[in-house]
Amino acid sequence: MKNIIKSFSIFIVLLPVFSIAQVLDPPAKAPDTVINGAFEKEHNIQKTNAYKYPKIKEKDIVWSTTVWREIDLRQKINHHFYYPAISERNHLNPDQMSLIDVVMEAIQGQDHAKYRVFKAEQNAKADNEFKYGELTLQEKLQLGRNGDIIETRVDEYGDIVFDQLGNTVYDTIRGKDFDRTTVRKWKIKEEWFFDKHRSVMDVRIVALCPVREVIDEDREEDMFWIYFPEYRDMLAKTKVANFTKNNAQQRSYLGIFEKRMFGSRVIQESNIMNRGVTDYMVGLDALLESERIKNEIFNIEQDMWEY
Repeated sequence: MKNIIKSFSIFIVLLPVFSIAQVLDPPAKAPDTVINGAFEKEHNIQKTNAYKYPKIKEKDIVWSTTVWREIDLRQKINHHFYYPAISERNHLNPDQMSLIDVVMEAIQGQDHAKYRVFKAEQNAKADNEFKYGELTLQEKLQLGRNGDIIETRVDEYGDIVFDQLGNTVYDTIRGKDFDRTTVRKWKIKEEWFFDKHRSVMDVRIVALCPVREVIDEDREEDMFWIYFPEYRDMLAKTKVANFTKNNAQQRSYLGIFEKRMFGSRVIQESNIMNRGVTDYMVGLDALLESERIKNEIFNIEQDMWEY
């Protein structure tokens, strides 16, 4: 009994010492180590790899549909795709780029061979994203750039100028470089399906297409299509502009897409006539049809269960 009382007394005496030790700050690091903040950031998003999808077998798919969506970057929820514009980058956030900058630097950079780009045929029906062939390296480098214009040189009186041999003199007007800030929308092709093996409704993004504004002609233009699975690792390593005002969260473009953290409207669902929503609905009716398709997919998932 005396031993128990003695041990308990020693514990009571040493308890304040342990408490003080826990309150004290941890020992300082070496002088050459500088932590830019209150804590050391151990997670480096640039070393992140895209997670692997679970294997899907055709026999396990009991329902599927293909959907095309349009993401409008002017909506507040989609601003992380648009900012920072290439002219707004600064030394504080050099690793943050807009989505079009990320894609363009991938397909025009040193590793361009890893990333295929497919032609976008204007006014083409959906489901033709990969049927018009791949772009060559030269075509990749010229993406979005207006072609050079060759004009006949004229003098101050409007007369054609000839050289000493009597040949007409021509001037080459260099086309404008691609203004990436004109990309205000993105199109997404994705497939929704119900996997009975995992008992889940799931989705896979198949392709992306940037849509730019042709300001001089007051129209929009599909630029090209990219095969999304080939870009997943690269998008997983790229940080998104932080609009959450929470520096503890680092989001990547892949995370934004996979977690469905964007706003969009359905522009087409796979159908017999291969028609888009605007082919049979206009104005407000087209928006309501887009919402109807969204709700239909949601209801199909709910109808798979009994309560």
